Amino acid sequence: MDAGESTTAALHGLGAAVKLVADLAELVQAIFTALPPSKPWQRRLLQQLAEADRLVQVLRLTVAMDRAQVEVAAAAGQLAAVLRAADRYVAVGRADLGTKAAVRLATDLAQRIVVAVSVAGSAKA
Repeated sequence: MDAGESTTAALHGLGAAVKLVADLAELVQAIFTALPPSKPWQRRLLQQLAEADRLVQVLRLTVAMDRAQVEVAAAAGQLAAVLRAADRYVAVGRADLGTKAAVRLATDLAQRIVVAVSVAGSAKA
């Protein structure tokens, strides 16, 4: 693979990650809006979703500022870790099936972002 092909592959991988980040941001906001803070588990999940939303913004800025691949991967990894923790929390808690499914989907999207970022990074190398 020559330099032109690797750059094209990296941009394609990063483009996929950007689309996934937009989808994830919308999903996190939808869950955040739909979930009332009336019960302790809901308040805890809302805290985790607020942290995930903050990390989505960090990831977006990291990509927009064209930071090093290591920084983009670290931001994506932190986002995925927060959503994995939220997923574990709702999986064993009293959350309804819709909330559990939405958080699971968010976790899966975050993991796909990590993979897309790593593919983009390996294509640049």
